[in-house]
Amino acid sequence: MGFLVLLVVLGLPVVEIWLMIEIGRDIGALPTVALILATAGLGMLLFRVQGMATLARVQAHLDRGEAPVGELLSGLGLLVAGLMLLIPGFLTDAIGLVLFIPPVRRLLIGTGLAWALARGETRIWTSRTRGGGHGGGRGDGRSGSGPIIDGDFQDVTGAPDTPGRPDTQVGPDPRRIDRDDRRS
Repeated sequence: MGFLVLLVVLGLPVVEIWLMIEIGRDIGALPTVALILATAGLGMLLFRVQGMATLARVQAHLDRGEAPVGELLSGLGLLVAGLMLLIPGFLTDAIGLVLFIPPVRRLLIGTGLAWALARGETRIWTSRTRGGGHGGGRGDGRSGSGPIIDGDFQDVTGAPDTPGRPDTQVGPDPRRIDRDDRRS
């Protein structure tokens, strides 16, 4: 994977410079620069239009109490597409324009997500809520009731009932919660 990243980082500028020289030789230097600036402007326009539409879909999902995972991934694809069009060069412009096509973007995102999940280093947890609102889903497939409470703990299993100096505390350890002591 590291070799692939190195190859892209070193190879992409070389390919871009070569393409600019070849296209500049065919159409001239000024039209080449104008074409690069035009694709950057087009990229900003497309990013704004499609980005706002994606943001509206994210908001609609949130209003319905649904997780907007697909829309957020699509927004990430749009961000990459916009960046590709802002980078000067014809290869990155072509990649950026292709990423602005929604079916292509969905296909690439689905393929990338499937690849990441197949590697076994990526996990996705989901939580189902009832009634479309905020709920107490446990994220492990079992339904729960009530809120999820985040906290820290200290394992006192097997600790003596009187921590520290024996003369400072009398009685059981107040940190210990015994299952028999639960109140109804």
